[in-house]
Amino acid sequence: MSEISPRYVVAVVGAATAGSEIARILASRGVRVIVIEQNPRPYGKIEDGLPRWHVKQRRDEFEEINKRLDHPNIEFVPLTRMGRDIEFNELRTGWGLSAIVLCNGAWRDRPFPVEGADKFIERGLIYQNPLIYWFNHYPERSYTGPRYAPVPGAIVVGGGLASFDVVKVLQFETTLAALRARGIHEDMVRLEREGIEPVLSTYQLEWRQLGIQPCKLFYRRRVLDMPLSDIPTDAPPKRVEAMRQARVKILDKARRKYLFEFEERRVPTGLIENDGHLGGLQMSQTEVSGGQVRILPATAEPVHAPLVVSSIGSIPEPIPGIPQRGEVYEFVDEKIGLLIDGPTAVYAAGNVLTGKGNIKNSLESGTAVGIHIAEAYLGVADDGTLPSLADGARQVAAREGRQIASSITARPPLTAGQVAKILERVRLRQREVGYHGNYRRWIEEVTPPDLQ
Repeated sequence: MSEISPRYVVAVVGAATAGSEIARILASRGVRVIVIEQNPRPYGKIEDGLPRWHVKQRRDEFEEINKRLDHPNIEFVPLTRMGRDIEFNELRTGWGLSAIVLCNGAWRDRPFPVEGADKFIERGLIYQNPLIYWFNHYPERSYTGPRYAPVPGAIVVGGGLASFDVVKVLQFETTLAALRARGIHEDMVRLEREGIEPVLSTYQLEWRQLGIQPCKLFYRRRVLDMPLSDIPTDAPPKRVEAMRQARVKILDKARRKYLFEFEERRVPTGLIENDGHLGGLQMSQTEVSGGQVRILPATAEPVHAPLVVSSIGSIPEPIPGIPQRGEVYEFVDEKIGLLIDGPTAVYAAGNVLTGKGNIKNSLESGTAVGIHIAEAYLGVADDGTLPSLADGARQVAAREGRQIASSITARPPLTAGQVAKILERVRLRQREVGYHGNYRRWIEEVTPPDLQ
């Protein structure tokens, strides 16, 4: 432990891409940083939300996060969740910290937009975040979480890149199950890389021979509106139109490679119940005018399905003590991410600040690269390359971190006695969770040998 002296002490809640980058920036400026992480490992949505077919990208980012957190000015506190193990107001008013930075991401699924739907959770309705978490972890021998059984003919309600992850999971899982029934044990990564039909052809099989009903993705707007790539607000009209048309090509490539169905301008307006389970949705047509979506009356039609997956976006978890405006936190100064001012200032960064939870939304994709990133993420880029999924997030976090650091260091530092009292609390919590202070050794101990 380094010598206790007057300095700033900041708690960073959430240790993944944004949290680890901001912790590194603060630590490199001499700030003592307490990184509070709800999981045993610090990888956040890279581990739990980025599908495991991104093998190299996941492993590379795991190590990048490790490098940033393995710093002498950083105290890692795993297995500690806000609201469960530490109350936010106690952390803010009782610890005597210089500041708190919330980097705990957007993990909560937006509620399904039909009244009464949530009574069918785990009974025909699944949300995106738990589904992808299951998909990423179920091959691990030590996995004890919820189990799901993707079935043919599922409905996915969404339209963003995250909903394509869901569609691919459903198509891969049902295809692999059909192949296993024929005594064929194939690799999910190969299906993602090469496409379903090219893999089947190596076994002299065609998709129709498997007898699988494909899943169907429903989107409430037009294909032209799909948020597959960001269009800069200052883009000229011709460029805007070119990028919109590119979305059509991206969707077409993805459909041909992964064999799912798609329908635009449809929105769920009712539920179909079968013996206490969700058996499908009433889907109405919409029209898009002036950027607004309007549901057309008297257009609802039943769409029967054995499973519905909601993939309509992720938002930050509510934390008692943090003011909210609708689904997102309410800021005192959004430019610097300031949530609450006072002796212990509270900031937010990363997806907590943006109110978005998709990995892709952490990327800064300008006009020139937006389409390529979307294609690469979906696995349909012609050259097969994939830019680092965390580069843009790190750039954003670095900018936010510098702004936060400048704001914090404009305040008076804590005394040596105040620092010592905070570190006593940290050591107590670390002992409670079994953390011994050696970050690299801890990561080795808590990482399953079969983590993909």
